[in-house]
Amino acid sequence: MNQFEVFVASSESARSDAWRYIRRLRELDSRIEEEMHRLREIAGTLASSSGTGPTKERRSEDDSPHSGGKRGRAPSGRMARVAPASGDAEAGDGAPSDTSVVSLEPSNAQLLVESRTRRHRVLRYALERVNVAEELKASGNEVGELLAVHMAQLRRTLHGTGLSSPRSSS
Repeated sequence: MNQFEVFVASSESARSDAWRYIRRLRELDSRIEEEMHRLREIAGTLASSSGTGPTKERRSEDDSPHSGGKRGRAPSGRMARVAPASGDAEAGDGAPSDTSVVSLEPSNAQLLVESRTRRHRVLRYALERVNVAEELKASGNEVGELLAVHMAQLRRTLHGTGLSSPRSSS
C-alpha cells in the first residue's frame, strides 16, 4: 500500500464523521428555516388579527358601545382578560404567559401555542447545531492531524529515496 492509500484507510472514519456532521448541519439549517418561515407566518397572522381586534368597540350586555364604567373604563368586578400570574407576564422569551392565552380568540390562542412550540424547536435545533458544529470542527482537526502525520511520513520516504516533493521546502 502506498502512503496515500494508508492515509485514506486510516482517516476513513474521521472523514465519514465529518461528512455525517455536514449533512446533519444542512438538515438542521433546513429545519430551522422551515420553523422560522412558519413563525413569520404566525406573526403576520397575529399582527393582522390583533390590528382589527382592539379597534372594534366593545358592547355591553345591553348592546351599547360603552362597557358600563365611567369615561370608557372597564366596570369594576369584570375583567377584560385574565390577568397573568405574578411575575409571569412574560414567559422569558417575550411571549405572553399561558394564562393570557385563555382570554384570546381560540384561533389566536392556538397560534400562540403553536408559536411557542415552534420557537422552542428552533432553539433546540440551534443548540444542537452548535454542538454538531463543534464536533465537525474536532473531526476536521483530527483529519488535519492525521494528514500532517502522513505528510511527514511521506516526506521522510521521499527524502530517503532521493526524490523531493515540490512542496517540501514550505
